[in-house]
Amino acid sequence: MQSAWRVIDCTNLDGQLKYARGRLVVRKFDSGEENQVTDLPLADIAILLIGLRCNCSAGLLHQCAENGVCVMVCDWRGVPIAAMHSWATTHTRITSRQRAQVAMTIPRQKNAWGRIVKNKIFGQAACLDLLGIEGGNSLRGLGESVRSGDLGNVEGRAAREYWKRMFPGENGFKRLPGSGEGRNAQLDYGYMVLRGFATKAVISAGLNPSLGVNHHSGANYFCLVDDLIEVFRPTVDVKVARLSPAQQVADRDVKHYLVESVNRQFNGSGFTIPSVLNDFAQQYGMYAEGKIDKLQVPQFEEE
Repeated sequence: MQSAWRVIDCTNLDGQLKYARGRLVVRKFDSGEENQVTDLPLADIAILLIGLRCNCSAGLLHQCAENGVCVMVCDWRGVPIAAMHSWATTHTRITSRQRAQVAMTIPRQKNAWGRIVKNKIFGQAACLDLLGIEGGNSLRGLGESVRSGDLGNVEGRAAREYWKRMFPGENGFKRLPGSGEGRNAQLDYGYMVLRGFATKAVISAGLNPSLGVNHHSGANYFCLVDDLIEVFRPTVDVKVARLSPAQQVADRDVKHYLVESVNRQFNGSGFTIPSVLNDFAQQYGMYAEGKIDKLQVPQFEEE
């Protein structure tokens, strides 16, 4: 299991990133001074986010690959549009594992997706409970009705109930990914950090991220990532709900809070969310290979 856990956000940096003696070094163009990022070893970094005004040396990118750091290139909104992942740190049985993904039967895929959707809805119900909002039992009833493949789109029905209750007092809230405003911007940033850890987990497990369980968009290289993170989204939602809708993601303190919302313990188990994601990706790999009969899906229950 990888020990790297830090997320370094350089999306607003007007400067240069480079590598020096095992450390990430930042040079800001306006000051002309070199400052070590909290004297941080590269081996501790899980995700590096870089923006449009940030220059990276080829040497740094090489060292990121050597250390298994996921480098994500972001647009003007801070939303990742591309990523670099190491081939050197992937599972040693990558070929057989990815062939097993390709050969997985449709019923087996549907069974996995049904379990993911069910636990996602249970996690949303727990989120409402933790926030003291009514509707948790209603969502649990919907979750119990999920069947293999979720052919009845219970996930969509649950989402409508969930989001209309999630932010009481904020009339007319609609979940609009990529809108760049208010709650949506807060959720997008938290999910972005979560997706970075999930991408790292999937790649490290030797899985092909484009071979999804339910997501199959030809324009999305990370279909499997977007499948596996579904059950972890409520862990971000419950933390976003405790922010003021007026707080801006551009604020450093807000970004730090959202990063920590992903880096915290999962269900008080002693294991962090990224660590549980790593285990879940490995579980899915074994499920694809037929080594286990049922996919064990994590379920968010408590903070």
